[in-house]
Amino acid sequence: MMKSQQSGSEELPPRGGRREAGGPDLISLLPDEVLGSIVSLLPIKEGARTQILASRWRPLWRSAPLNLDTCGRSITKAVLSRILSGHRGGARCFNISYSVLGGDSATLDGWLRSPALDNLQELDFWFDSSASPSPLVPHSTLRFSSTLCVAKFKYCKFSDDTAHQIHFPNLQQLKLCSVTISEDSLHAMLTGCPVLDRFELMYGHVGPPRPLMPPAALSFSSTLRVAKFVLCQFPNTAACQVHFPSLQHLELEMVTIWECSLHAMLSSCPALNSLILNYTYGFYKLIINSPKLKRVEMYFGRSEIEIRLDELIVVNAPCLEKLHHRGPYEDSIEISIISAPKLKVLGRITESIFRLELCTTVFNGLHDVRVATVMRTVKVLSLRLEYLNLDVITNFMKCFPCMEKLYIKTYLMDDENFRLHDYKDHLECLDLHLKKLRISYYHGTRSHVEFAKFFVLNARVLESMVLDVEHTKKGYDWWFENQRRQLKLGKRASIGAQVVFTSDDYFDYLKDIHEFSDPCELGC
Repeated sequence: MMKSQQSGSEELPPRGGRREAGGPDLISLLPDEVLGSIVSLLPIKEGARTQILASRWRPLWRSAPLNLDTCGRSITKAVLSRILSGHRGGARCFNISYSVLGGDSATLDGWLRSPALDNLQELDFWFDSSASPSPLVPHSTLRFSSTLCVAKFKYCKFSDDTAHQIHFPNLQQLKLCSVTISEDSLHAMLTGCPVLDRFELMYGHVGPPRPLMPPAALSFSSTLRVAKFVLCQFPNTAACQVHFPSLQHLELEMVTIWECSLHAMLSSCPALNSLILNYTYGFYKLIINSPKLKRVEMYFGRSEIEIRLDELIVVNAPCLEKLHHRGPYEDSIEISIISAPKLKVLGRITESIFRLELCTTVFNGLHDVRVATVMRTVKVLSLRLEYLNLDVITNFMKCFPCMEKLYIKTYLMDDENFRLHDYKDHLECLDLHLKKLRISYYHGTRSHVEFAKFFVLNARVLESMVLDVEHTKKGYDWWFENQRRQLKLGKRASIGAQVVFTSDDYFDYLKDIHEFSDPCELGC
């Protein structure tokens, strides 16, 4: 009798699946609508393969919203046409790369008219950049006006007829990469996107002078939060006539913009919290006076013909947390930080810097310093030095007593004037705060060993020291053992400190400081 009761209380196998050794097929208990959404999120091949799981799964892929992305996948036009003709579930994403499309605008037009793409939310197509003339954007693109949220057009041409009819009331992201479009059409297109959140305008790689960006490219809606411009020249008047009340992230990459235009644009962005200038030229001075700016990153290269930044002044940035500047090694920029009370990350300071002013502390070069005030908010410092020099480092530790991470990139092996130091005074940074030190291009020479050993013997809360060495050192275990002996690891001030030898030519300290990044920080 007891056995019968147990048998009658056994759980029945869920519909669509069988009890396996690992337990019941619980996923098959989900409604078809939920399973269809899951299938639609898979890459196209993996989504199609779900049809072999069980009989119940066979119709799901054909009726689930299509998520069609050909980038990096070997899919032919014929296969793509069969997928569209056999699918009846509408589409979420249609992303077609140049490897499939080539310069065939007519075939794209036929695909876009397919009922399988009804209610499309994301459209991204990329013609072959070598196609001449540039293929036209199909008129059938307009049929997604009520549903499209993301649109990316690359290496194509907008006819005036098509561009003037574009009205995407729900479009939030728009990217135009090497497109041909008249200024009137561009203005009409942007006007037809009233809730636009992100806009990217990119031109092809051409030598200076760069193509002049049409002023219409700045005729945004008041909703825009992210803007990126690449490989163009700003007209002098356009940037002075704009107002971006909601813009939070601005990125200029390989752009020429005059000083007055840059400052006019920045002053028109009261909500800006992220500014990236990537190989952007045309101005000698950059003045930052922004109430909400939290991140500034600047990258510059050598140029014989471009006007390049040589003076950076942070007048008032009450929210600024990250200030990064990277230029040529011989860059003799002047940096003055008058008011940045929340600054946490500062880099990369070079030895050839002409002048660094931090409130009332002044570095005339890195060897002539007058430490008058301290900045206790700075947690991360990145330096680029010709030689490893303890005098320079201790001055920075006095200026930034709460520094937790120190990144140093050096170039030369030995300093003939190097001398041993015997510091009698305790440094708060070494006693209480410094947790991570990384030295790039560590050669293991006498001066390098003595420099690193200073931190081994004095950094009381050090958690890790990473010494980045040449690739040629790999396999020479005796060399690493000799280095460990010279560093006197048995006498380290922090018993838990780890000393690691590595080799990474592409290390970027900005990617190594996640805990100091704002999780809500915007990006393109």
